[in-house]
Amino acid sequence: MPASTDQVIAGRYRLERRLSATERSELWRACDQLAGEAPVALRCIPAEQPTLQAEVRSLWPRLQGVLHPQVPRFGELIEQDGALWLPREWQEGSTFAELLQGRRERQLVFGAGEVLLLLRQLLPALAVLHSQELCHGDLSPANLLRRDRDGLPVLLDFGPGGVTPGYAPPERSRGEAPAPWMDLYSLAVVALVLLSGEEPAQLLDPTTLAWRWPVSLDALPALQEVLARLLSTAPEERFPSASATLQALQQIPMPDSTGPVARADRTVVLVPSPAAAEPALPVVAAGATSPAAALLPRTRQELKEEAAEGRLWPVVIALVVSAVLGTGLGWLVLSRGRVSGPTAAPSLQLPSSLPPAEVNQRQQLLNRLRALQIDRGWFLKLVDASLLAQYPERGGRLPSDSLDDAPLRKVWNQLAEDWLSRVEQLPLELRTRLGRFTAGDWRRRQSALVSQGLSGAVVEQLVSGSAQNLLPGRAGSEIPPEPFRQLWYAAAEQGLAQVRIEAIQARLGETTVISASVPAGGARLFPIRLPVGSGLVLGVNGSPLMQMSVFGADGAVLEARGPLRVVNLGEVRRSPVQLLVTNEGLAAALITLSLRADPAALRPVAPPEPPSAPLNAPLAPARPEAAQQQPEDTN
Repeated sequence: MPASTDQVIAGRYRLERRLSATERSELWRACDQLAGEAPVALRCIPAEQPTLQAEVRSLWPRLQGVLHPQVPRFGELIEQDGALWLPREWQEGSTFAELLQGRRERQLVFGAGEVLLLLRQLLPALAVLHSQELCHGDLSPANLLRRDRDGLPVLLDFGPGGVTPGYAPPERSRGEAPAPWMDLYSLAVVALVLLSGEEPAQLLDPTTLAWRWPVSLDALPALQEVLARLLSTAPEERFPSASATLQALQQIPMPDSTGPVARADRTVVLVPSPAAAEPALPVVAAGATSPAAALLPRTRQELKEEAAEGRLWPVVIALVVSAVLGTGLGWLVLSRGRVSGPTAAPSLQLPSSLPPAEVNQRQQLLNRLRALQIDRGWFLKLVDASLLAQYPERGGRLPSDSLDDAPLRKVWNQLAEDWLSRVEQLPLELRTRLGRFTAGDWRRRQSALVSQGLSGAVVEQLVSGSAQNLLPGRAGSEIPPEPFRQLWYAAAEQGLAQVRIEAIQARLGETTVISASVPAGGARLFPIRLPVGSGLVLGVNGSPLMQMSVFGADGAVLEARGPLRVVNLGEVRRSPVQLLVTNEGLAAALITLSLRADPAALRPVAPPEPPSAPLNAPLAPARPEAAQQQPEDTN
């Protein structure tokens, strides 16, 4: 039975509007009646597609486990009247296919800087999928959405099903299973389509299988080189992963403009100038006043109307002059560079205006700050402070809008882009607080964890690990000055909110084995209590993207931060010992922890190294030192 508007699925989802339909599935917008009429997306796979239904059933639990802000959340599968319904979180925005069509109508396309930014924003989400052995399988402009609330791209409609013609590599069309490199190939095709405004069939030569490069890439050859590797037919030339691709793109300087550009093949309509008309003889209609009447004296009313018309011109001229003066004074006020040197002559000299490309780039920046709800004043101070830190010889003088300072303004724009790419990864509730965090916020969060038995040094180590992504190059746990301190506070809120604490009691001579999950970008803290005067042997196995540190009860570092490993601690005078495990990967990962308390008089025997030991291998039992000595030969 076909679905219809206002039909209720599973007694919960009321269908509102069909968005698309093929013989394989239909996509509907619906509202969740059990969640305050919140909008949801529902895809229906009909009973006539049993193979596709089976593929979705096997894949769906893994899709539900994907946690990334640019991947919608998936609900529970629903079976009704033989059809399979797939609910997912609704995302408000416009697909890139819709955005591109709107620009085509205005003879515009996506600029190289805009596409470079898009790729940088999408690849972390793809890296999360690929790390969980998942692939999108059908990347195209129609399956990418620019979200209204923050401007970030969102992945839509991935999983089993058909592929959009032209975007998949030939291997996929021949029936090969989806692979991560195929997603990267499709992403490169999406980039070419957005840059050129043309479909893949118009860009790919069917005979030579060579791609026609958009002319906008001429100004950004490094981006063209990355795209060429993604589209290569030789496996050895491709990037090994989404993370490697992202790393290559991050080395490319952001262009001056990140907005749309005119199409290279745009149509220019030339309107011919009208031919000069021959002067016509004046025609006097019957009953009309002859031209000679113009020489006669005019009435008072006619003179008043003429005078009123003449008085309009001074008003217009005054408005124009006011606009020019206002613009000049506005640039003078907004220019943050300090003017040095002797005072100029008493004549008003307006500063030169910025080039249109820079004005457009600044406007794009302000639009993104507004969309991400980031405090503009704080962000500008952040970029200013970064620039002055790079150029201390300027003595605190910021670049003006003069031609001489154009190179510095370009550096400023690049710094702004770099900072924004980091800040936009923060959750909305933290982004909106940047510029308003206080030391009291940090102390309250720290005190809450210290009250649970943690030392202040361990808490600061946790924050420092989280802050590395926001404040690269700032090692150590020292709190940086403002305005960088706001990001440190945000990292504290985010990192400490994700830490999980699990206390463990080590038993004398007995091995305890524990398995635990560490969330992506999060940490697990294990306070380990020991019998008085005993030593500790512990080994941690897990992902190579994890790090571990061991602290004493007073916060002293017993084992410095490093890869997961086996450590032997001597007599521990105070308990608990605090084991900190952090996950720097893009997905949650499991660890296996083996530990044992030994009497101080005994020397523990080290267990096998983690790489060669099974994840659940217990530690070797301790033996007295005397028992380990070989008996003397009495022969």
